[in-house]
Amino acid sequence: MKPDQCTSARAALTGKECSEYPIYCPDCSHALYVGQGKDRNGKLWRWQYNPAVYGPDFLKKNGDFMKRQPAGENHPAWGPFLKWQEGIK
Repeated sequence: MKPDQCTSARAALTGKECSEYPIYCPDCSHALYVGQGKDRNGKLWRWQYNPAVYGPDFLKKNGDFMKRQPAGENHPAWGPFLKWQEGIK
C-alpha cells in the first residue's frame, strides 16, 4: 500500500513517488498514511500514521488532531487501528 501523503521535500523536488511498504520512501521516512475504523461499540476513529514514529495520531472529524490522544493499546481506538495497520504491511 502506498502512503496517502509523502512530506519529503526531496521526493517533491525529484518527482519520485513513494514505493510500497516497508520501502515506502527510498530517500526518507516521511510517509503519512490516513485511515479510519470503527471500534467494538461502533464509534468511528480517524488517524494519520507514520511508520517511522510509534503509534498513530488520532484525528477529530474535521481532521484536526485530538487534544487528548487515546493512550495505550487497551483503549478502544487502538483495536481498529491495529487491524488497519496490518493491512498496510
